[in-house]
Amino acid sequence: MQLLLRGQDTGDDPMLVLRCTSEGFELHDVVNMLATCELYQQGDMVKRITGKSVRTVRRLLKEAFPVRLDTQQSIIAYQYAWALELATEVFGRQARAESWLQQSTPYLNGHVPLDLVGHALGFRMVEDYLSRIKYGVYQ
Repeated sequence: MQLLLRGQDTGDDPMLVLRCTSEGFELHDVVNMLATCELYQQGDMVKRITGKSVRTVRRLLKEAFPVRLDTQQSIIAYQYAWALELATEVFGRQARAESWLQQSTPYLNGHVPLDLVGHALGFRMVEDYLSRIKYGVYQ
């Protein structure tokens, strides 16, 4: 998350996240965020966030001026960054968080958390479940 927000601490200020996603994250920062996670380097994560192929993203990264994602792409990038950060906090290590993110879970009706994170409602379900695990609330 720090890579996307360029080190800004959001604390309890969701308006900062709203402003940053409205302005759009720089493509370079999103690619760097993905590079910090072995799970996110696999498959089609760049395409899930940007809607563009890896080849197109590589070309865009060579542009003279920084390329910014649009608001929707930035929101999706934020959701993936936050899901990984929260899962890492809950499970103690990033490797365990990545493992959890790619396994189906009964609480999510057998869905894989990673597959839900790109959708606003799915993200809320994953976030809620991780919060329940974190605080030991299973009702």
